Amino acid sequence: MKSRFLFSNKWMIPGAVIFVIGLFAHFINISAADPVGAFHRIHPQVLGFDTQVLADDVEYLSLVIGLLLVAFSKEKIEDEQIGQLRSDSLQWAIYVNYGIFIICTIFINGSDYLGIVAYNVLTPLLFFIIRFRWKIYQLNRAVAKEEMAS
Repeated sequence: MKSRFLFSNKWMIPGAVIFVIGLFAHFINISAADPVGAFHRIHPQVLGFDTQVLADDVEYLSLVIGLLLVAFSKEKIEDEQIGQLRSDSLQWAIYVNYGIFIICTIFINGSDYLGIVAYNVLTPLLFFIIRFRWKIYQLNRAVAKEEMAS
């Protein structure tokens, strides 16, 4: 993956903070909903918009922007090996994501399917970050083991 298309390393921490804020907002939003799905609260208007709609937008945008910044920020040392790990992790994430999506498409119908589609926006980034970080961890552990053996 060309490093010229990556964000600067300094954006990784703000991305993580933005993601955590979005995740926190998501859990608050879920707990505020009526368990049977009937959401009957009256929401005040802000600049002509329903505040619940604005909260949902901020929630999803912060989750996506945070994950994008974390996933595509350069490492402190960005070399060819890291670039190959990025590429492999991205390919793996797409395969896993669409495999799960196909299974969900076959077995889930109705209004629940809309939730699956909404989460499908985030899952490739999550799978990528998890696999990429795991591979970086394994690489660092192998290097440390090799240095101790020397």
